[in-house]
Amino acid sequence: MSARNQRALAVAARTGRLGCVVVDDGDLVIWDTSEKGAGSSSEAAAKLRAWIAEYHPDVLVTENPDAPGRKRGQQVRILKTFAAVGQDLPILNLVVRRHRRFQNAYEEAADLAEQFPDLALMVPKKPPIWGNEPYNLVLFEALVLMREAGLLRPFGGLEDGAV
Repeated sequence: MSARNQRALAVAARTGRLGCVVVDDGDLVIWDTSEKGAGSSSEAAAKLRAWIAEYHPDVLVTENPDAPGRKRGQQVRILKTFAAVGQDLPILNLVVRRHRRFQNAYEEAADLAEQFPDLALMVPKKPPIWGNEPYNLVLFEALVLMREAGLLRPFGGLEDGAV
């Protein structure tokens, strides 16, 4: 099966939330978030299994928990859980490294919205230093993982390809 006729589910974890996006034949068809699923590794596993049962993907994309990056603590435990759940499934399980190609996640989200205009109104604005991270930022991180897996066309970012 080629990447162009697959349904792919990418899941991401940020502090206090999980997010998923589903791309079907190159089109973004579903996006969803969960606060409850981010409470523990077992809740994250249950939420991932529920998304898989609901969306029926051919491919699961998760972030490599062992790659260097900014994830710590509960987020790393959840990423390890995602990878473990994916190994037990009869679908292609892609565990990818997240590369930073933008100065920040907000610039990256704006770039992704150019490819997926349905998300344009969801692009978060960077909050003041004392403010909370926008809830929907996790959706854009899931899309980034989809791109890292090679299931979206490359686009935007810094010339040298990494921050």
